[in-house]
Amino acid sequence: MLEIIKKIQLYFARMYDNSFDDLKDVDVLDANKAFSQILKKRREKIMLAILVVAICIFILFKFFPNTIMNPSLVLFITSIPLFIMIMWLAILYSKIRQAFWKQIALKYNWTYTPTKDISREKALLFSMGHSKITENGITGNYINNPFYIFEYQYTIGSGKHSRTYNFTVFEVKFTGTFPHLYLNYKNDWYSNSPSMFSSFVKISLPQEFADKFKLYVPKEYEIEALQIFTPDVFSLLLDSEWDYDMEFVDGELIIYSNTRFGNFVELDNELNKIKKFVDILSPLLNRFQLHKIGDYSSSLR
Repeated sequence: MLEIIKKIQLYFARMYDNSFDDLKDVDVLDANKAFSQILKKRREKIMLAILVVAICIFILFKFFPNTIMNPSLVLFITSIPLFIMIMWLAILYSKIRQAFWKQIALKYNWTYTPTKDISREKALLFSMGHSKITENGITGNYINNPFYIFEYQYTIGSGKHSRTYNFTVFEVKFTGTFPHLYLNYKNDWYSNSPSMFSSFVKISLPQEFADKFKLYVPKEYEIEALQIFTPDVFSLLLDSEWDYDMEFVDGELIIYSNTRFGNFVELDNELNKIKKFVDILSPLLNRFQLHKIGDYSSSLR
């Protein structure tokens, strides 16, 4: 029986290698579509593998009935092929997403990077949870500002009470210095609203803006915050149906979406929306100069 299991593992391993060759023949700019196309190309072999596994299990139960008396052994034997199959699908999809981001980098004439070091990042987003993972990043420049896009996830809780959050992060670096500002889009499921004991205050906004956004700034920097978030800026956010949270911290604008993009057209549309926002703010943020105000991120949650 163990010999049969080894052959099944070898079969899926060959499927694994051949499937990555299939990436050369599919359009990875739509990751989900590419995943579906590869599965269709491999449909017959997948069905054959499932049939072989089913036959092996039938033979086991037919000719080795004593095995049925050990539920743990039955569960173990039947779960091995399923585990291998799930792992193959997960790795395949991960490779497709990697190919997707590499192709995006080529289209923008940017550079693909598999991970990003966030150990020095001061945004609230990167201070939350545990098991933090960054992957599939692309880096380049937009109007002479370093620009980085990458996927990020973290987990809160543990065991059956754990929950993993996934984001696509857009990060733009400016030459100016400005206070740590946090704009929360109220209609999403994610918020880093300050506690009542934090060093931040919530700024009152006109009603049409307050219906969708909350703006938090360090105490004594309300004027500087409103120099950045002018009525024109808020009008742009409303007109573009902005639905992201964002932070201004340590000379960076960090925008995070809870969408994992797998389609070039969708990503490009969102990036163009963000670029319009950067177009307006870039001249101001590159010349903004403030005295060091300290790291307020630890007082927010």
